[in-house]
Amino acid sequence: ALNNITLSIKHGEKIGICGRSGSGKSSLILSLFHMIETTSGSTWIANLDISTIPRDLVRNRLLAAPQDPLPLCGTVRYNVDPLQLHSDEAITTALTKVELWNTVREKGRYSFSHGQRQLLSLARVLLRSGSIVVLDESTSSIDYETGKLIQKLIRSEFADRTVIAVAHRLGNILDFNKMAIMSEGKLVEFDTPEVTLKRDSAFRRLYDSHSGGLGENMSSEF
Repeated sequence: ALNNITLSIKHGEKIGICGRSGSGKSSLILSLFHMIETTSGSTWIANLDISTIPRDLVRNRLLAAPQDPLPLCGTVRYNVDPLQLHSDEAITTALTKVELWNTVREKGRYSFSHGQRQLLSLARVLLRSGSIVVLDESTSSIDYETGKLIQKLIRSEFADRTVIAVAHRLGNILDFNKMAIMSEGKLVEFDTPEVTLKRDSAFRRLYDSHSGGLGENMSSEF
């Protein structure tokens, strides 16, 4: 459960969400999507209290690339553009940006790994116009190169969008604007990486305790 959290994120900021297992990271993300009810307080997106608008409208404003994408059903085109709103050229461009187009051409969808399914989710996000992107980084199923590609896309394709990323590899978010450190359902820190690394902070302790925070897989602790 979340408890007494106050968090303000500006448009275009890149925010990393960190914390050990059970710290409240998932609950925080679910609350953004209005998928869990809060007993007090409110969540505002673009000057709108999400409790006062339909859930489908909330979810149209938030674009998600989940940690565990669902298995593909139907064609690749359907999975990237389920509402059939975009041209073949736009879909091809999105698949090219996430480096899946050659795989689709040569092998079809049946060879997609877990990591590639997450990249497919990113292709779907690229086609949509929402201003807030929510990423849940998978550590066990994404190889190093795929992880680097996702980070590259955050910086290039989502430069003008707000990005909220649940991060398990601390090295991937050191250039983010701010990091939110969760513990026992509470927000214990919310500051820039530069500030938190210069003092005895919760993030600094996590960073120092995992091989210097250089992108190691931390799923066993987070």
